[in-house]
Amino acid sequence: MPPSLQRLIELAQSLEENLEQGHSPLEFDSIEQPFQLIAAGVEVWEQLYSPEVLRQLAETDPDTLDAWAIALSQTLQQQLTLLNTWIPHLSSLPVPHSLQQKLQSYYQDIAAISREKSQLLDSANMVLSREQELRRQGQELDQLKQTCQTLNRMEAELRTTDLGQLRQENQERSQALTPEYEQLQALEQEKAQLEADYAAIQQQRQRLEAEIQRLRSRRQQQDQQTAASSQDLIQLSQAERQRLSDLLASVLEDLEQERQDYQQVKGDLQGAIGQFNQYQEHTEAIRSHLKQHYQQNADLSQRLPVNRQTIDPLLQDIRQHLQQIDQELAIAQQHHAESQRKQSFNFSS
Repeated sequence: MPPSLQRLIELAQSLEENLEQGHSPLEFDSIEQPFQLIAAGVEVWEQLYSPEVLRQLAETDPDTLDAWAIALSQTLQQQLTLLNTWIPHLSSLPVPHSLQQKLQSYYQDIAAISREKSQLLDSANMVLSREQELRRQGQELDQLKQTCQTLNRMEAELRTTDLGQLRQENQERSQALTPEYEQLQALEQEKAQLEADYAAIQQQRQRLEAEIQRLRSRRQQQDQQTAASSQDLIQLSQAERQRLSDLLASVLEDLEQERQDYQQVKGDLQGAIGQFNQYQEHTEAIRSHLKQHYQQNADLSQRLPVNRQTIDPLLQDIRQHLQQIDQELAIAQQHHAESQRKQSFNFSS
């Protein structure tokens, strides 16, 4: 960094600090600070824009040199405008006459430099405009020369070329390239179709990604709700476990008592089934005996003369009694079969 630029930064910071501390730039000790900034800026100009640098710009980058001249002219014009507002009031201010003369002389010098720079800028603009016009015309001339050379070369080629043969060659080449051209068009159509399919796939992918994101968010919410519900169930289970344990113990005691009652009823039922089987055996024996006796009576009634009016009612009563016994035996056998199909239940404590 140039020293003058560093000094310019320091002066600007000092002026800023004085303003922040409440010091007015119109005080005796600080009134010259703005002018010191301008002087430091001039030193920056002197170091950055030395005559050697300006000559180098004129040779390598004329446009940048023109920009420098325009900026200098605008700065001098600003200074001259400001001085135009100050100089008329110097005669009415208590400023020494010799100092007024120096300021007036400097003002005139700046005004003369400003006028000269303005004239130079005007001349430079005219020269620049003329130079651009000449360059444009030179480019047009180069293009015309190239066009002329191209035409001359084409004319020479046409003189030495058999146009008929050339047309025939072009036609043969066109016919030979027709299949390739058609294949190229087919490939271009296929490419366009592939690009459309790819765009559709990309859109579908975007929709699927959005749907997946939505489902993930929904699943996360469901997981959170499930976790909360599980925590509530765990707390409820811990609170209800003791009560259910007491209730379960009571139910188990009742089931144990019912199991014991069932075992007793089962034993009684087995005893009753045994008694029924004995009753069935006795009944079958009686039935067989009565049937045999009835058959003997029937045989005797056929061989012996009997009083039918007395015997037939007795036989009828015996038949009805045997039918009743058969019905009771059938019912008893049905109950016995159903009792055999009963499922047995085991209860454990």
